[in-house]
Amino acid sequence: MKHLKDDELVPALSAELRQELRAAVYARVDTVLGPARMLSPLGNYFIARPAARAAAHRITERTDVPLDAAMVLGITTDALHIWRADPMLNRVGEHVGRVSLDRITGITVGPARSWQKVTVLLAEGETIEVEGRGAAHALAAAYRDCRAG
Repeated sequence: MKHLKDDELVPALSAELRQELRAAVYARVDTVLGPARMLSPLGNYFIARPAARAAAHRITERTDVPLDAAMVLGITTDALHIWRADPMLNRVGEHVGRVSLDRITGITVGPARSWQKVTVLLAEGETIEVEGRGAAHALAAAYRDCRAG
């Protein structure tokens, strides 16, 4: 696992991919048990994370988009890339897959202070909702730039 702060994601993961990332953010799947994250690290790892992992697995089965409880989402000119991650410790794990931008019809980000709602709309009509930290708006802007250009 690599320890990467938010502003280090793009250059480090671009080097790993050998392709330029336009934007990258830590993201997580939220569930009704998500507030357990705030109880303690144990609340995160023993309550919130397993619930998020199960929810991510259900989303992956439904959409064929390889998600995990916590991840990094990155945009290149042709794909959305996903890595396993631990945002609490700023750690990035293995690259688990990619989704062609041709399958994505939109990425929107809602307003919030630290974790923003990120919605990925798929061409087949499915919607994926996760929370993104840091430069989540840059991820949506990079998607729009790649689709426009």
